Amino acid sequence: MEDIAVAAGKGKSSLYYYFPSKNDVFYAVAKKEADEVESSIEMAISRQTSPSAKLKALVLTHYYELRLKLNLYPVMLTETGKHFELFRKIQRENNTKEVERLKGILLEGIRCGEFKSIKEEDCQSLAFSVMMMLRGLCANIVIAGELPPEELRTDMPIDVFIRGLR
Repeated sequence: MEDIAVAAGKGKSSLYYYFPSKNDVFYAVAKKEADEVESSIEMAISRQTSPSAKLKALVLTHYYELRLKLNLYPVMLTETGKHFELFRKIQRENNTKEVERLKGILLEGIRCGEFKSIKEEDCQSLAFSVMMMLRGLCANIVIAGELPPEELRTDMPIDVFIRGLR
């Protein structure tokens, strides 16, 4: 907390006014990072016109945002240690939004005739499954602390998945 106060140019007591504990600081930083990823995903989706392109933009933006923020995660995981619950709290907060966004894209794809191999009643489960696959990929990258090689085509599995929806 002393280091943070110095870096912020504030007194330690001022810092405790806004953040009663170190965990509150970590939560605020992690929440800010999650909000930035959310904003980037929304922007990327808004630029697309087809449901396939929106789905691909969502997954790729999420993945590339994680790549940009990877340096922060090992520090936060080490510092929070047994308080991993902070990350889970943020994840739970974002799960509903992410599933609804995915479901909306899938429903749009069904309604415009682009996704012919799924039914509307299956969109909730499929959206949840896609979110969990994405979380698994991200968790693996964060916990391992390393990225797949640059030459790995991250768009190829998404393209295969989208072909399956068609």
